[in-house]
Amino acid sequence: MTIRTGTRRILIVDDEAAIRRMLDLYFTSAGFDVRTAANGEEALLMGQTEQFDVLLSDVLMPGINGHEVVQWFQAWSPHTRTVLMSGFDDIRCCGRSQCNSSLQKPFRPYEAVSTIERILATQAN
Repeated sequence: MTIRTGTRRILIVDDEAAIRRMLDLYFTSAGFDVRTAANGEEALLMGQTEQFDVLLSDVLMPGINGHEVVQWFQAWSPHTRTVLMSGFDDIRCCGRSQCNSSLQKPFRPYEAVSTIERILATQAN
């Protein structure tokens, strides 16, 4: 693992606790400051009081869905990079929200970390 200067902050949003825990573990060990939310409502509340470099959100959740979470972050926190994840074909940003990338479930945790690392590296250039 490479130690980087400046902690990168990520908000992981998924209604499945096991997925949140798994991603929290992998991103923490990759050097991220990780926060998690169980639904879109929690994510929006966190976004009002905290700054994040990246938002990683499931698409299908009860209440506020991932597309809506991405749209809110794009409006209120435009510097936050956004990634959607889903086990269904509706993952593509398809005009509902213009996320920076997407992940098709199931994926390996290291694939999520490398996707986020790539997005942040692109942003820095």
